[in-house]
Amino acid sequence: MQEFDFYAANTLDELLRLLAQTGGRVIAGGTDVLVQAQRGVFPASVLVDASRVRELRFIRQDGETVHIGALTTYADMLASPLLRDAAPALVAAAATVGAPQTRARGTLGGNIANASPAGDTLPPLLTLDATVRLVKLGGERVLPLAEVLRGPRQTCLEPGEIIYSVAFRRPPQPTGTAFLKLGNRQGMAIAVVNVAAALTLGDDGRIGTARVALGAVAPTPVRSPHAEAVLRGQLLAEEVFQAAARAVLYDIAPISDVRGSADYRRKAAARLTARALRLAAAQIAEEVRA
Repeated sequence: MQEFDFYAANTLDELLRLLAQTGGRVIAGGTDVLVQAQRGVFPASVLVDASRVRELRFIRQDGETVHIGALTTYADMLASPLLRDAAPALVAAAATVGAPQTRARGTLGGNIANASPAGDTLPPLLTLDATVRLVKLGGERVLPLAEVLRGPRQTCLEPGEIIYSVAFRRPPQPTGTAFLKLGNRQGMAIAVVNVAAALTLGDDGRIGTARVALGAVAPTPVRSPHAEAVLRGQLLAEEVFQAAARAVLYDIAPISDVRGSADYRRKAAARLTARALRLAAAQIAEEVRA
């Protein structure tokens, strides 16, 4: 087990000062950090505990924009009526993370900072065009999620900088969303492939906005611009979904590892994309009937 110097912060200001003074890394839920520490691969010797910083744990709406604090747990997201209404695919992703104990401790900010290519909340956030607010002593910046994620376990965070919150605008109606995850076992599985889709219908009854994002098929979770281009302006039809599923293959670069081969991931990505689009279309149909 890797050894650390350990500090605990009670306020946001104290957290930022400790990080600036020690050069340490944040620990919140610890569900990823502790696993890496057991393997001796965590890239820091100083940990600063942020779990008591209440300013970082919230879910709220300001106008048409939803804000989620970095210390919001998966269990918090599952219990949020606001998120179930505004971002059902994100809630569905949170439900697939680990066991109840993991969901009670693991945080949204941690899932982003961990930067796993298979991170479950990341594809839904990409389909929401989510932005990430980063703060440190003396300043802050807001970036699209895609710019925060640089590679496997790599982000753009600077020394002393933390994830403060994630934000996205509520999708217009009618919008249908879906999240699907393929793992090697029924529960607590790391994704072999995961897919999120969001479709918004225009006034003409055709797809006005389409967003498709996938995880575990590239160095970071990615949007699929080729699939989105196929979908835009089309009717909600199976042949369109199949064409979009095939187009996904232009935007992914899966590898072979212990969970699956690259070829298997390509086939799974196409099939999950088609299924996710069908589910999103079915959700739109329900909204229109209501």
